[in-house]
Amino acid sequence: MSPRLKISKYVIERLSRIDANESTGCLYGLMYDGILLVVGLSLELFENEKNTYNQLLLNLPAEIELCGLIKFSDSLTIENKTKEILQDVDITDNPLVIIISKDKDMKAHFLVHDKFEETNYEVMEYDELWKQFLHVRLNTVLPFTCEATIAGVKNTLQNKRKKIASGQVSFHIDGSAVYLFGIASDVGVTGTSTEANIGELMDSMSPEQPSKKKKLNTQALDIIPVNLVMKTTKDILSDKLVKTAVKMMTTQRKPAFCISMPLKIDTLAMIHRNTKLSELYTVLVEAACRSLRLLESVLLEQLGQEGIGDGAGLRLPETFHYLSPELGHFITRVVPKGIPDESMEKERKKMHKQLALPMDKPIFRRGNAYINISHNSSRLVNPHEALPPSSSLPHITVALVRGRYTYHHYMQDNFNDDGWGCAYRSMQTIFSWFRYQGYNTCDIPTHKEIQQCLVKIGDKPSSFIGSKQWIGSTEVMFCLETLLGVQSRIIFANTGTELQSYTPELIHHFQKHGSPIMIGGGVLAHTILGVEYNEDKNETRYLILDPHYTGPDELTTVISKGWCAWKNSDFWNKTAHYNLCLPQTRPCI
Repeated sequence: MSPRLKISKYVIERLSRIDANESTGCLYGLMYDGILLVVGLSLELFENEKNTYNQLLLNLPAEIELCGLIKFSDSLTIENKTKEILQDVDITDNPLVIIISKDKDMKAHFLVHDKFEETNYEVMEYDELWKQFLHVRLNTVLPFTCEATIAGVKNTLQNKRKKIASGQVSFHIDGSAVYLFGIASDVGVTGTSTEANIGELMDSMSPEQPSKKKKLNTQALDIIPVNLVMKTTKDILSDKLVKTAVKMMTTQRKPAFCISMPLKIDTLAMIHRNTKLSELYTVLVEAACRSLRLLESVLLEQLGQEGIGDGAGLRLPETFHYLSPELGHFITRVVPKGIPDESMEKERKKMHKQLALPMDKPIFRRGNAYINISHNSSRLVNPHEALPPSSSLPHITVALVRGRYTYHHYMQDNFNDDGWGCAYRSMQTIFSWFRYQGYNTCDIPTHKEIQQCLVKIGDKPSSFIGSKQWIGSTEVMFCLETLLGVQSRIIFANTGTELQSYTPELIHHFQKHGSPIMIGGGVLAHTILGVEYNEDKNETRYLILDPHYTGPDELTTVISKGWCAWKNSDFWNKTAHYNLCLPQTRPCI
């Protein structure tokens, strides 16, 4: 009996944007409660490379597996080259085939006893996906020493995978008394009931009850941290074996170079909240093995390069996890430490094409890497996502900041800028946005560094450094251009009332560029994160991030007290003059 079928809305949205001329792709999903949930897709370029979908699986969280294929065609016939994909599907006995016709009509079929049976499907909404599923993140460091050869790396990492898969390791869930044991132990699970599920454990570890949680967003996903515990065993060469003498022959070899480094495993698994803890062990083993294979590929690629064959200059692998709003699932990349993003553009372009992602903005640079909001206590990340959703009525247009930023406001960093630093803080928020979107790797400047920049370009006298003088949108524009190479557009509004007439331009800015806007008027500066336009009433609301806040970085306070909130047009002084700085993005990957 074929499973029920659900498809993530993220997948539906991406499919709607793909050119129908693309011939074939792969589908990735996971099973739970007799349901196949499709969470991802990739496009295959068979003429260039073989089985790229198998390599991509290593970049996906454990439990997500190849589940079928997609054809942009009016025909259900399957060619020989695509039969290979269906033969590699292990997650279900009934591989899934989705056909999208030229007029964008989509039909799903399961392959049952070598015959295609059309099936209905449900679309899983964004919020429902994050409510039903959570992630387990395994972190550990393994010692790694081997001969600096391709064979040495392969053999050593293969042995480590065998060790982990042998059942001789255990896993500890951080922040709890729960340990998971493998087949080498009769225990299984300790620290909780063997019938407990992942969701119950997550809720017990959460500082706030599920009913009190704020609106779910992709910066505050449920992620359970886990570490690996290696079992110590007596050396296989016992005294008895050592005493059993045998004739030995030794051969002299040329001196060999050796690799010795700490190998950091950092890997994810995506699981349903109802999954029992007793089932988690095998999932973590698979996640660890995927991570080791990714690490192996990076080390082997370096060893294959000219001049690194002897191990000299070999760089530590670094692991990054990405959760692009277009994807709806994590992608993990392992890259050599210290290699600049600019030198890896070819690899990123390939990944953009394979995953059917936009080719005009960064998604897989270091700055794009996912930050768990609960582990970023020094700054609030995207506080506006905790606000109630905006209206979805057809006569209301909403355009918001896209991507991640950090909230900068008065009195942070143990620095007293109360009364004069609001524009500096707004600019720091804008800097954070460009950094976290991967456009650059520049550190967010301090007030003094901003002042030094303005003096250096001749905008301010040297006495400006160390002062408490205000700056405005023009100075913000100068700094963005000088420090980041970012061009900005300046809008001048003679009065607060006149701002209403610029609503279409603000909507266009957020839809095209998605960056925060700095607005200055009178002696005040604010950050605009979005606009909402009611066509029937000809009214505009503004999503304001207020840098004048002087309290601690607590999301509840910031939201409840209106420091991040929607404001009506009367928020602006009707007689004050306003300047807006609209930072522009440039196409790049």
